[in-house]
Amino acid sequence: MKRLSLLLLSLLVLLAFAACDEINDEPSSDVDAAAGEQPADDDDDDDNDAGDRGSYADCEPVAPVAWPDVDTSDPSVISFDADNFFTVDGQKYFPIGFYSAPEDLAGLQAFKAEGFNIALTGPSCCGGTSLQDQIDILEAASDAGVMVILRVWRPMSQVLTRPAEELQAELDARTGIGSLFGWYTYDEPGLHDVPLDETGPVHEFLTTYAPNHLDGLVDAPLSDFARYVDDCSFFMVDPYPSDWAPMSYIKSVMNEAHDATQDLKPIIGVLQAFSWDWYDGNTDAEYRPNALEVRNMVWQFIVHGARGLLPWNYSGSYTIHYQEEIWADYLEQIAQLNELMRVLLTPEADIDLAPETTFPLSFDYSVKQEDTATWVFTVSTNEHSLYVTLDLSALGTDLCIVDYDTGEIFVQDENGKIEVFYSRLQHRILEVFTD
Repeated sequence: MKRLSLLLLSLLVLLAFAACDEINDEPSSDVDAAAGEQPADDDDDDDNDAGDRGSYADCEPVAPVAWPDVDTSDPSVISFDADNFFTVDGQKYFPIGFYSAPEDLAGLQAFKAEGFNIALTGPSCCGGTSLQDQIDILEAASDAGVMVILRVWRPMSQVLTRPAEELQAELDARTGIGSLFGWYTYDEPGLHDVPLDETGPVHEFLTTYAPNHLDGLVDAPLSDFARYVDDCSFFMVDPYPSDWAPMSYIKSVMNEAHDATQDLKPIIGVLQAFSWDWYDGNTDAEYRPNALEVRNMVWQFIVHGARGLLPWNYSGSYTIHYQEEIWADYLEQIAQLNELMRVLLTPEADIDLAPETTFPLSFDYSVKQEDTATWVFTVSTNEHSLYVTLDLSALGTDLCIVDYDTGEIFVQDENGKIEVFYSRLQHRILEVFTD
């Protein structure tokens, strides 16, 4: 959380995007009406029928089969698979939670009811009563059905000085509780210049003495991600673009993280869930990120291969948690992510949809082929409206292609292509049925 460092970076980012912004500053054409057009009705009583659109008389979104919760009652084995999806006792798991989550049973139960399945929470360890406090949190989380990431030790350098048997005993006291996911080791070590002869031994110690749990660190923009990427089991990134950088900055940071990890370990997106101005005490300023920006960040992380979402943070008065409209909208997003969990946990398919648009750098997508349908997650980071042409001929012809949120139907042309309208920073979920 170093705003001055990020502001320095903003100068570079804004220069890099200057040319694109000049081109893109032209007012967009009046295309909102086209976005609101609805398919023609047929004989039934819904509002998204195909009518004369090919052979599908009734093309409608269908939710995937629900994904089961993980079991937090017994000690768990946490790992990740070849596609970098986390697993809990062998079951795929997509963490959705928060930093600074509740610590008591009632709070964790409410947290779970809001749709969250993981909490990065608890005191530093292990002086005074902090070890027992962490154990109490784990037991409450186990009852609530929430996995937990703990701050394993503070300061971390004690791994280099204390007897190994003492440290192992502190690990053993926590690893026997089913809600333990793993350990949070370092916060932005690149900005703090933490030496590698500390971070390396910490990771080695944890993987040796707590092999059934994972350790993660978060590194910040302006850092060399490759420096610490070997000293953790999973890697987290915290680009906070609003309101000082283009929203597409998340894409840039995720690409850098993929390069650094060589796609050999999971990446968790640390979503910006706070306002820089409000964090600095300037509560008269417009609250940013707004609901649209939060949605855009969620779907950028997902489209660019994040294997979990862990926003910073849940408890501060400067966070989206205390912005009623933004929070309500975010909980709608969380409910949908849980509904789509089976799809989120499906590997990306290597299918090129050859998108054509005026500003190709501001549009991204990922394709997932689940048992019942092919899903196309798409997101625009353009500050204006745009049309995008997608080539779905690789999936077939005469397809049922429907927007999962709006029910809007798209009809392929003779070349298998569809044209899709995107308003400012819009994401779309396209569900495609081939038979």
